[in-house]
Formats: sequence, structure tokens, C-alpha cells
Amino acid sequence: MKQIKIDYHGVYNKTRELQTRLQSELREMDAGYRHVQSRLQQLDGRTNAALIEVAAANQIKTRATAEALLQLLAYIENATREVETEEREWTRIFNDSKISRVTINGGAS
Repeated sequence: MKQIKIDYHGVYNKTRELQTRLQSELREMDAGYRHVQSRLQQLDGRTNAALIEVAAANQIKTRATAEALLQLLAYIENATREVETEEREWTRIFNDSKISRVTINGGAS
């Protein structure tokens, strides 16, 4: 039987790293959009108004995508935590079972 080894610490570190990077990228994106929108507002014309509207719509879509990714990372971290907890419980049960068998077998000899 093959065993699957999960590096729980590695999963937690990587999900937190990715969450931090996404949040940083979101802050930078928001600053960039504000700068572009500010520059476009200084110009006149219907085209500039349309560009401002498109930039705002893209900002909303990008934020929604990033927030979905953040939720997925949180789900991965929580699911990993649950698997880790279950694995520890199974290990404890298995180890307790081994101790019981040794005691029973040892007592019968």
C-alpha cells in the first residue's frame, strides 16, 4: 500500500504566502487604477469618460477574481487543517489499538 505524505507546514506556509502576495497585488492594482482614473478625469471628452468606466469595471472584475482566489486559498488551508486533525486522530486510535493488543497478548502469555 502506498502512503501519501502531506507537508502540512508547507501547505500552510504556501497558502499564507500566496494570500499575502494577492493582497499586496490588490493594493497595488487599486493604486494603479486610482492613478489612471485620476489622469483620465483631467482630460475632456466622451472617450475619456468611457475609458474611466471600462477601467472601473475591470477593477471590479479583477478584485472579484482575486477575492475568489483568496477564498480558495483559505479553503485549501482549512481543508488541510481538517485532514491533519483527522490524520492525528487516526494515528492516536491506531497507536492506542497497538498498545491494547500488546497488553492483551502480553497478559495472556
